[in-house]
Amino acid sequence: MSLIRALNAELLKLKRTLAIRMVFVTPLLVATLLFFILWERRNVKPDFDLWDTLIKISLSSWAVFMMPLLITLETALLNGLDHAEKNWKHIFALPIPRHAVYAAKLIIAQGMILASTLFLMILAILIGVFFKYWRPDMAHAGAPPFGLIFKQAALVWLAAWLLIAIHTWISIRWAGFALALGVGMGGVFFALFAASAKVGKYYPWLLPVNVLSEERMAMALWLGALGGLIVAVIGGWEFVRRDVA
Repeated sequence: MSLIRALNAELLKLKRTLAIRMVFVTPLLVATLLFFILWERRNVKPDFDLWDTLIKISLSSWAVFMMPLLITLETALLNGLDHAEKNWKHIFALPIPRHAVYAAKLIIAQGMILASTLFLMILAILIGVFFKYWRPDMAHAGAPPFGLIFKQAALVWLAAWLLIAIHTWISIRWAGFALALGVGMGGVFFALFAASAKVGKYYPWLLPVNVLSEERMAMALWLGALGGLIVAVIGGWEFVRRDVA
């Protein structure tokens, strides 16, 4: 019951905020890029797989760049509300365990990233259906493989648990919006150089995109999901023991 009350409180605070709008705006940017990539593609070969191309382009663009930035922004906005309004003393005085408050913030962050990822996949399916009927050279594409599409999206989200846990802890622990944003942007920047390195399969900001590689998928899932749980427990423990600022 404490967790449910904490979740309701967090959802109420998010109403009419930028955090909710970004759940839908960010996937639209990736979908727009996907649309124009297919629009400009000419001389499509008979063996062209429309749905495979849509999955690869949309999820790779999402996982390597937009999703990490969205996680940074959403967690910073979610917890920035309490920092800006000096709400921590009030929150800690409520008859709700601190661990329930921390868990609620983490679950809300995970839920927003999952919703955004699924929304991107819905947009990708709509784009695929459009090109299937509008472009004769892509008309041979069959029905959308819904199972495969949403399975891949779920794997990308699972691998992002570690990243979500890291940014949730940072945005709760430190009040500065610039710090959280700087860590996120720095992580994405170094990911561009670490992608081809051996250490890249362990790098948190690359775990979501590593899921799309058969060679790195198992490691990405283990590090992302299990690492996310471990960091969440550590962050929650620190939050429970922390003095009120």
